[in-house]
Amino acid sequence: ADTGGVDKMAVTLYVHLNEEQNCNFNVKQFNEDISTKYPGTKMEVSNSARNYDICWENYSKQYQFELRMDRNRCTFAIEYFNSDDELYEFARFIAWLRSYFDRDKNVILLYETDCTQLDLSCDRTIDDIRIWLEETFG
Repeated sequence: ADTGGVDKMAVTLYVHLNEEQNCNFNVKQFNEDISTKYPGTKMEVSNSARNYDICWENYSKQYQFELRMDRNRCTFAIEYFNSDDELYEFARFIAWLRSYFDRDKNVILLYETDCTQLDLSCDRTIDDIRIWLEETFG
């Protein structure tokens, strides 16, 4: 399918909580929230997936994304993201995902290809993230 040149965000970025296990993550609450914030999101649970067992997908007119979460509930993998105001909306999406981990925890944003990372401390703004995305993807 022709994506009209927006393929540059078909990369994997990780929002990662630096811990072994995250017992505080509430999947049910997150499902409700993502459905409200991004209407039309479909969720799929895979019992056979080794690491990332939950997948959320949205291919609506306004947003398109693929998001996975690992079994330990410490890592979101954003495998694709596209929207009209791409970088800003992508940054907003990342900041929103970050809000599901405790404020005082060490969370990083990691780009798979060259291991570039950004510390997502609780005082990071959407603009900080957007600037990092701009620098990373140029």
